[in-house]
Amino acid sequence: MSDSADAGAVPELPAERSTSLYGEASSSTELFGAANAPGSPVNRKTSVYGAATDAGSHGVNLPPMELPGLGALGAAGGQGPSTPEPAYRRGAVSLPPELLSANRESADLVASTPSSSSSRLWLGLVVAAGVLLAGVLAYPAWKNRDADMPATAVTEKERASVLLRRDDSVSRDQAIQSLKALTATYPKYTEAQAELVVALSLRLGELQAEAERLRTQGELLQRDIDERAAAQATVDWESRVNALKAQREDVIKLGGPLRIEIDRLRKEVDVLAEALEAAPEVEPTPALAARVKARALHAGVTAAPDALALAERLRNVEGAPKAWSTVARAEYVLSSGSPPESVAQSVSELEALRQADGTLLRPYVLGARLALRQKDPAAARSLLDDVLALNKNHELARKLLEQVSTSAPRP
Repeated sequence: MSDSADAGAVPELPAERSTSLYGEASSSTELFGAANAPGSPVNRKTSVYGAATDAGSHGVNLPPMELPGLGALGAAGGQGPSTPEPAYRRGAVSLPPELLSANRESADLVASTPSSSSSRLWLGLVVAAGVLLAGVLAYPAWKNRDADMPATAVTEKERASVLLRRDDSVSRDQAIQSLKALTATYPKYTEAQAELVVALSLRLGELQAEAERLRTQGELLQRDIDERAAAQATVDWESRVNALKAQREDVIKLGGPLRIEIDRLRKEVDVLAEALEAAPEVEPTPALAARVKARALHAGVTAAPDALALAERLRNVEGAPKAWSTVARAEYVLSSGSPPESVAQSVSELEALRQADGTLLRPYVLGARLALRQKDPAAARSLLDDVLALNKNHELARKLLEQVSTSAPRP
């Protein structure tokens, strides 16, 4: 009975030794090298900072602690009962091979997976590279969209441009009809649209020059009428005055329909020029130059506020000898009533252009008109003679030459 009781009883542990903090009684575990009794297990008792430690207070019992190597030494010396090895001192737990392989694969996947910020960065770079590649691949087709026009269309546009250089009304009307048919067939042919605006603007400028010529002719007739009526120098002065009045009436009658035609053409070309303003941010150089050329000439003929700015922009994009920017500036000087300094500058620019390109006849006509503005009929006559020598069908040059002869002082 006693043996069975002893077998079921819990073995008593040796008396606890409390751990003393900050140098309490010597019965507690000493820190910094204090020795314990040989063979006695080290049971530690802790106290909360500052709590009293007495005999009746057991505190918190901690498991036996064995420093590495001490257990082996104790066993070798036969000192004290053997203490079971703590769990953290036991051997490592071996995992099945499949779990070890899965763990390694998971670790490799985690190591190879970039962070979320890196993923976003790489995704952005991939998207940007895709957009850039698409733009590079699409640019040649977009760049050459005008060059993709049929050869017949390009040839027709070039032929119309050559006709415009002749500057007479018959050649210009042919060019206008050809360009209208071309733009109707190929509405996305930018260079043809721009050349149509150029042709219509040149036609508008010529009509305005004709209106100015008729106005000047009417003023000259009125001056002659007044002089003859005041002098009454001849017997038939009255019949002469009446004849001059009839001529003036004819001039006035011609001016009415001409003004209507100018207004109609002005509205037509304004619409086409406005459509050219809606340009893409980037376009091929030939299309850009054609667009700016058309807008600059239209602005110069209509005396638009941005005419000089557009002429300067055209000068920057067109090649030598800067022909059409010089023409656009001269058209603006004539249509806006510029001061004498601007007239003189434009006369000089037109002279340089005629020296560089003698086959473009518009600078000759513009130079003659500016010479008449400067009261220099001799210079005007010389230029008009050159025009008729190069193109005998130039009707405006012929009419202006007649005006020069009529306005010459009577002996």
